[in-house]
Amino acid sequence: MIYTHIINFPYLCQLRFTFNQKLLQIQTITLIMHFKDIPGHDKEKTFLRQLVQEDKVPHAQLFLSNEGYASLPLTLAYASYLLCNNRTQEDSCGVCPACVKSHKLVHPDLHFAFPVTKKGDLKREETTSNAFMAEFRNAILNNYFLTEGDWAKAMDSNTKPNINVRECQEIAGKLALQAFSDGPKIMIIWLPEYLGKEGNRLLKLIEEPRDNTHLFLVTENQSMIMPTILSRCQVVRVNAFSDEEIIAYLTTKFGNITNLDQVVRLSDGNLAKAIKIVQGNDADYSELIINWLRVAFKGDAVAMVELVNQLSGLNKDTIDDFLHYCLHFVREHSYYMATNQRPRLNDKELIVSKNLVQFLDFSKIEKFTEVIENTIFGVRRNANLKVLFMAQTIMIGDILKNNINNYVNTINFAIQ
Repeated sequence: MIYTHIINFPYLCQLRFTFNQKLLQIQTITLIMHFKDIPGHDKEKTFLRQLVQEDKVPHAQLFLSNEGYASLPLTLAYASYLLCNNRTQEDSCGVCPACVKSHKLVHPDLHFAFPVTKKGDLKREETTSNAFMAEFRNAILNNYFLTEGDWAKAMDSNTKPNINVRECQEIAGKLALQAFSDGPKIMIIWLPEYLGKEGNRLLKLIEEPRDNTHLFLVTENQSMIMPTILSRCQVVRVNAFSDEEIIAYLTTKFGNITNLDQVVRLSDGNLAKAIKIVQGNDADYSELIINWLRVAFKGDAVAMVELVNQLSGLNKDTIDDFLHYCLHFVREHSYYMATNQRPRLNDKELIVSKNLVQFLDFSKIEKFTEVIENTIFGVRRNANLKVLFMAQTIMIGDILKNNINNYVNTINFAIQ
């Protein structure tokens, strides 16, 4: 077996020593990992508590949500509840030895895997979550509602992360180890959509589980999860926060907020986004989308080249955020045209939406949305960004000017 060398006695002694040293280094840092600290999600919490209390926790579960719905914090609280030695009917106790360790993300039977990039002198194929565990722990301790974009910034890398072959091997190795305690072993894989085809390597772990071992996958994109994995996991859907839940959380955390109604409207059920808006850390892409539409409509070659250089010069995570913002803007613009009611747009965006009614009507929105979705696909497939954005800018201009017959799909050319 590949991992037989790691169960010898000297190695276990060293492993325990290293763990104790790590625990001492961060003993003053505590992460809140109680169900009670997560607003809302009462249905999900009740379901998860019942699984633990009835000793029916599946070997493999997939937590499915959108960004900002707190699926990772919910999974962490669930894991802490499962590991707790003195759990109550409602939550983990927070004071037993298991809680002390799990609430600091250093429990020896609680493992993590997540997308990473190259680090230092390590080759990309050799870099795994172990190399970024300190950064990951600090990122969560500093921001309980960690997003994919936050994690990219924490890694300080412009390259696209992934979960590689070595990571899959280490996941199997960690779950093959004997538990340090008498309780379960837990592996949390955050953003398993970055597994890609490597997900096949986890099928045996899911199909032939070891006793008292649990695999929790936390995803924000079901379409990128392999069907063979999805069909073998119990799916737990984590819903959006209600406006009332966001208001209650923000009021408790930040006190009086002058523009609270607008913050809630713009967040659209995304608590992480609401927090960023309050803290002034939410990116404002309204000027960029306005400029893109304006340049595309005018069709000025020099202005188009300048805009394409600007867009292609952004890092991929920022580009992805911007393109998803475009989809959000178009959706809210459609809502405004259909109902003439206030959409989830700020004042500046609302003015833009009103001015766009004559240019971006229902007959063009479907094509525009298709362009944005194709662009997202191209960016994720490592398309040549300058070629991609130039082609899509020309197509947007054709759509806005009713030159639909000139609409051509050049996405494959851009990807080549």
